[in-house]
Amino acid sequence: MNKIENKFNESVYSFVTESGLQVYLVHRPGFKRSSAVYGTPFGALNLKQVVDGKSVEHKSGVAHFLEHKLFEDETKDVLSQFADIGANANAFTSYDQTMYYFGHNGSIEEPLRLLIQFVSKFSVTADSVEKEKGIIVEELKMYEQMPDMRLLMETYRNIFHTYPFIYDIAGTEESVRSTTLEDLRQAYELNYSDQRMCLVVVSPEEPEVLETIIREECLSHPLKDVTIENVFEDEPNTVANAYREIEDIVEQPKMSLAYKFPYEGQDRLKDEFIIRMILEMNFSEMCDDYQAWLDAGIISNGYGYDIDLRDGMGVLFFMNEGDKPQEFEALIDGIMNNLVLDEVMFNQLLKRYYGEMIMALAKFDDLAITIARAHFDGVNYFDYLEMVKNLKFEDLEACLKYFEKKDKTFLLMKNAE
Repeated sequence: MNKIENKFNESVYSFVTESGLQVYLVHRPGFKRSSAVYGTPFGALNLKQVVDGKSVEHKSGVAHFLEHKLFEDETKDVLSQFADIGANANAFTSYDQTMYYFGHNGSIEEPLRLLIQFVSKFSVTADSVEKEKGIIVEELKMYEQMPDMRLLMETYRNIFHTYPFIYDIAGTEESVRSTTLEDLRQAYELNYSDQRMCLVVVSPEEPEVLETIIREECLSHPLKDVTIENVFEDEPNTVANAYREIEDIVEQPKMSLAYKFPYEGQDRLKDEFIIRMILEMNFSEMCDDYQAWLDAGIISNGYGYDIDLRDGMGVLFFMNEGDKPQEFEALIDGIMNNLVLDEVMFNQLLKRYYGEMIMALAKFDDLAITIARAHFDGVNYFDYLEMVKNLKFEDLEACLKYFEKKDKTFLLMKNAE
């Protein structure tokens, strides 16, 4: 077991089991709370994989479907088993990962063993797969009836031609109804081997005790010597639709404006952080004209923005609601073409963000998930914190070049009369 040196007075250790599982332990003596997350870098985007040179395709939504089914057990529902020992357990599937986790205010051994055991066992039956389909289809229909969720999905379909963001994380009704037991088994066997996964534990328990428990539970896990690569079809730098109108039941029109641009940066996480700072400088309450935008009804409480960088491309999103879509588009366009960098704002934002990240270290459950996500992104989370701390104002200028060649799409959601 190795100690991970950091400048945040955190006792962090790591080791790899004989089965290839990467483990991180954060020792928090004096606390009662423990949390753990067991995750895989298999999410809704990973529909095509190359396994030892052989191409494998998955149905959209299979990662989410698999997450649902792993909580089943031959004798008793896994969530009930966690509840019986006083632990709160759950899971989520994102576009990039699937995470299983628990929090517990007592001895960690029993819930930790249960977490490793149930995620490491595929005991799904064909009958249970058929029963689950109706549940997931109803979940999809529920999301489709939520205007904000639909606005986001339709925005993705405006932006992307083939990139899997065009599918809901849960898939489509067609893909769900056609999913078979063998589809789930194939996805599980490829993506739930310890060499691809990560386990993070935040606990007052001694690291040596945790290491013993984890190594014991992983003894029966096979070491698989396979190479798996996620692949995507070539996605154009142009948007799929420049303008589109849709209808839904909304009190006020909703809208999205998005910019798609080529991205060839070498440090995606750093660039995303910097671009969020640039967005704050130009589009947030920090701007002198922000209140005037509100007073004029150009933006509303439904206004927001975000950035997502991927290999080869990036997307900026702006969401809003109101009855002035043309004015909103003109406002955002004008600012995007004249982005301002302000050193005073930079220093304020850096102190705020860094302070929030340091305070977040005290949140056991969130910290475990954050460390796991950072691992799958190829970084040590504490190194990422240090990177944020050491950012310089001059770093911002380099990111402006990404927006020089951008394509735009606008989506307007009107009330269905």
